[in-house]
Amino acid sequence: MRQAIYNILKGGSQRVHWVKMIEDHSVDLLLVQESYPHDKHLHPLKYSDARSQSVSEMAEKNGWGSAVYSTSGSLKPIGVSGFAGWVVGAKIKGAFWQAGFCNSLLAFSVHAASKGEAYWKQVNKLLDEIRRVAGRSDTIIGGDFNVAVSNWCGSDRPVSKQELAIQARLADEFGLLNCWQEANPNQPPHQTLRWTGDRTIPYHCDGLFVPKAWKDRLVSCAVLAGEEWNRLSDHNPVVACLS
Repeated sequence: MRQAIYNILKGGSQRVHWVKMIEDHSVDLLLVQESYPHDKHLHPLKYSDARSQSVSEMAEKNGWGSAVYSTSGSLKPIGVSGFAGWVVGAKIKGAFWQAGFCNSLLAFSVHAASKGEAYWKQVNKLLDEIRRVAGRSDTIIGGDFNVAVSNWCGSDRPVSKQELAIQARLADEFGLLNCWQEANPNQPPHQTLRWTGDRTIPYHCDGLFVPKAWKDRLVSCAVLAGEEWNRLSDHNPVVACLS
């Protein structure tokens, strides 16, 4: 199973992001942010089942929003009150890649907006709502949190106590593990957002969190980087592979 998260920047002007992830990187489950719906990214003849395999919603009046896409199975929308388009949830059943993992899965594509307050406050609020609708279901949460989601003691950018609390909450309350941090222990976080401040200091705010029960199945997790990715978005995709 290969999963990926990707903020494609204001709808993705070149409209190649989805296809690159699905075809070039064999992604089975794609959680995207700042994206148009599937029909703006995938050719209807080649991806004839995309309508039933994706869930998306516009974030307010932006024209873009968050989306969940699976290469197989069927998706049912899961509403997250107060975060329409910013957080998009889907119940996934019957996907080929689910075999041996779970029969039913909830996946949430997350994009934290400030809405006039600190990002960490919004992240806690959206997690409150996800907790309410997800209950004890097997859950994946991934996307652009706009706060540091991985920690490393030697970082040039100190992680705040509020960010550490969010990381702990995902681990303890939701029972999730951070794919990148688990697959790359004792390594400094790679940059996922080339922010407008000091770009020499990595800012790792895009994270993919899966059930802790899958820990032994996590093979790798990487941040895709390079000039091509720099042209496509100000964020870098994160791809995790599970056996």
